[in-house]
Amino acid sequence: MSTTKHFLAALTIIGSALCAAPAMAIPYTPVTVSNVQVNWAQGMGTNSNVGGIYYAGPITFTIGGLPVTVWCDDFDNAVYIGSAVQYFQTDAAGANAYLITPSLTLSQQSTLDHQIAGLAYKGSMLAKANALTSATGAQFQMAIWELQNPSLINTDFAFQAAVTALIGQASTYYTDMLQAGYDYGQLVSPGCGQDPATLTHTSACQTQGQILVRYVPEPVSLSLFGAGLAGAAALRRRRKTSRIA
Repeated sequence: MSTTKHFLAALTIIGSALCAAPAMAIPYTPVTVSNVQVNWAQGMGTNSNVGGIYYAGPITFTIGGLPVTVWCDDFDNAVYIGSAVQYFQTDAAGANAYLITPSLTLSQQSTLDHQIAGLAYKGSMLAKANALTSATGAQFQMAIWELQNPSLINTDFAFQAAVTALIGQASTYYTDMLQAGYDYGQLVSPGCGQDPATLTHTSACQTQGQILVRYVPEPVSLSLFGAGLAGAAALRRRRKTSRIA
């Protein structure tokens, strides 16, 4: 998902741009994103908003009046601070379709999807707890990009070592995400007249892909909630009957 083109002023990143993946049909729901914001205390970059800011770290979207933490998983594209954009939200299967890399086997692709989701989960939890520094926030973002494009290299040795360590923990973070009852999804904004059901990576059309995680209530909790409502309804009926009698 693209949040911004994030080449850091203090950090030189080299490597080729992400290649466009083939279009894949994915389920989507239109959502309006407003007040796109970055947190300079939790990310690194240059404070410019011309042609997309240069930033790596968590980004906050406002959707339905609520803040949502997202991470860029579309290295080519840009978003703008304070902007309001029409996005389309999809589930984990849709995110996997968006992230597809044709050169990978199904097993490798599944691992990649889960690692990116794991990094997004861990980074989001730390961001919400205000436990990221500008460096660690940027490292989480770079780890996501490097999983997508291993040719990306940060020439700051200590920074790159931290990114590599995060990548090594990504699968564990994914397991932690599942155990905590979270799932992941994708936000994409079509460009060049693209059909949102066939969105794909592209450097030319500003696809703007973002990955997010969200808490999923356990089915048993939902069933108990439903049972509670049914019980309340039955109680109301009994009370109503007693008043009539």
